Amino acid sequence: MWKTITFILLGLAASIAAALAYGSHRWQAATEEMHVNLEAARRPVAPQTYSASELINLPAPVQRYFRAVLTEGQPMIAAVKVEHTGSFNIDPAGDQWKPFHSTQHVITQRPGFDWEARIAMMPGPRARVHDAYIAGEGILHGSLFGLVSVVRIRSTREIAHGELLRFFAEAA
Repeated sequence: MWKTITFILLGLAASIAAALAYGSHRWQAATEEMHVNLEAARRPVAPQTYSASELINLPAPVQRYFRAVLTEGQPMIAAVKVEHTGSFNIDPAGDQWKPFHSTQHVITQRPGFDWEARIAMMPGPRARVHDAYIAGEGILHGSLFGLVSVVRIRSTREIAHGELLRFFAEAA
């Protein structure tokens, strides 16, 4: 009897481990595909270097900011990779902060980014999220264990506008 129970429990544990490994692999493949698509949407940055003459028609506060943070002749930023660690509030009506780690790939020409996060919803495997703007398309995809989608929104005008606004909000 105990042999049968042990065999069933080992089989169940192996099945769960295999499903989690598959979910992780599937999510990583989707992440790599998004990065390929982001890179494919990239355009050459022009001009290649910063010149204060580009600021002439901008509002005074914008000119002051750029004059303070940029140096004449410095290379223009074409892409950046940023890693974040912190807490994420999963309850808009209250305080339910969960630890997360994310990596964000950003390109400046054509505007785009992919924020890929792992949020600790419970002990063990994490929820995974893509929040992205790639080639004019907004994407929001959340998944438990990389297996079960809990939200998947893409190709709507509203999500594209929201993601582009996020790009501009974080561009500074």
